[in-house]
Amino acid sequence: MIDRRTFTAAAGAWLLLAGLGARPALAQTRPFLFTVAPEAATPGQSWTVSYDVGYADQTAEPFGYDGAEQRIGVRGALGNGFTVLGRFGLGLRDGSDTRITQTSQQVELLKDLRSGSGGLRLAVGAGMRREWDGTSVALARLSAGSTFERSTLFSNLRFEKAFASGRDGLDVVANAGWLHRAGPALQLGVEAVGEDIEGLWEADEAEGGAKLFLGPSIHVAPEARPWSASLCGGPVVYLTNSGRTSSAARPLGATGNGFTVRLSVAYSF
Repeated sequence: MIDRRTFTAAAGAWLLLAGLGARPALAQTRPFLFTVAPEAATPGQSWTVSYDVGYADQTAEPFGYDGAEQRIGVRGALGNGFTVLGRFGLGLRDGSDTRITQTSQQVELLKDLRSGSGGLRLAVGAGMRREWDGTSVALARLSAGSTFERSTLFSNLRFEKAFASGRDGLDVVANAGWLHRAGPALQLGVEAVGEDIEGLWEADEAEGGAKLFLGPSIHVAPEARPWSASLCGGPVVYLTNSGRTSSAARPLGATGNGFTVRLSVAYSF
């Protein structure tokens, strides 16, 4: 079981690891928490396993489960420019008279369209997600960005089709992340997520309207070490409000704004 005290302890451990990272960062196994960056695999490191822990209030996918949650993620290079992404989530929250435990699963297959070591990187992909309430969702993703001498910038555009009544015909999610090298093994930046942005032009958007997350991001990746860590958090706010709700795994209900904070530790091999 993960509660706020557990999350605080995990954050303290992350800060300790950050202090130990004293050599230049070369491998960025997972620079962002919400944005997929199709970066080339580090030689000898084709697979990455990550463990996330987070806490959120009035939020859900993609920002976090409403309550405490933990996730296991897997990312692996399959050759010929293909990458597989997998994730299993376990959420814990208080119900009316008991603690509710739910799970979610997601798998995606990405294909690099531009995989050179410099310049623009571009990838497309598709996959499926099983949400906390059991709804199946088809996914399509476009990822683009680049890694410069001292910074990294990537963005995603994701389309989702839920196979459930009362949901939108098509949901649109936009992500962006930017990191700047602030030390030998430390990068600082910001990450943003726009959820259900079709609510900007659809007055009856099924999940309550368009929402935005924006928060600071910290990434630590010491040179010649197989581990990396990331921390990101901030508010989730409505841009529009349609007055509707659904069972979709979405950041907010129609009652108010929320927040999320997430810590991730990754290991590459």
